[in-house]
Amino acid sequence: MKPTRTLLALAVVLVTCAGIGNAATTPNKHRPDISGTWERTPDDWFGENPDDPVHPGGPMDLKAPYAAEYAALKKKQAAANEAGTPLATTSSRCLPEGMPTLMAALFPIQIIHDDQDVIVLGEYLQQVRRIRLNQAMPPKEKLDPLYQGHSRGHWEGDTLVVETQRVRTDVRFYDVPHGPDMKITERIRLRGPDRLEDQVLIEDPQVLATPYRFTFEY
Repeated sequence: MKPTRTLLALAVVLVTCAGIGNAATTPNKHRPDISGTWERTPDDWFGENPDDPVHPGGPMDLKAPYAAEYAALKKKQAAANEAGTPLATTSSRCLPEGMPTLMAALFPIQIIHDDQDVIVLGEYLQQVRRIRLNQAMPPKEKLDPLYQGHSRGHWEGDTLVVETQRVRTDVRFYDVPHGPDMKITERIRLRGPDRLEDQVLIEDPQVLATPYRFTFEY
């Protein structure tokens, strides 16, 4: 859903710093215009408890010892919540969500783009994700780990295909860790004038026994 609320102030700062100018809000007429401010849909996407949202693609197929460690963490969290002493979270510590949680749009995200870059602005903590278009991904050893990782994308017809690597290993996705070789592939496309979807595939040879697939809808 494209709400009326925007992240205009942050967008102005970013456009000025990134040097993408007015073209950022004027995409190539031959490409779909995915710009705008987007919120997750449906409204109850998080399940019964917004503080412990359901995994968007169902349970993850975790390798040992990560499966046991995750189960133990959830028990510890439940006991701490019952005792009124909840454990510190990324949110309570005011840390960036990182990828792919930024795209979960726990708070609205704004997208602006031109022929060179797609910029995703997160309302929470004013996070910024930059997707460089039509550029090869540099070798991993030349990329410093970042909260949002490093993203490269290209258009395939009406779909923006994005690959992200080198997300910081202290970033968690729904409390699940990941290894240094995690790769995220997204296929982002409009489903209607006010509908956007992001099909996500996470591959992580260290943590996941099988690739994890899900779709965010906005």
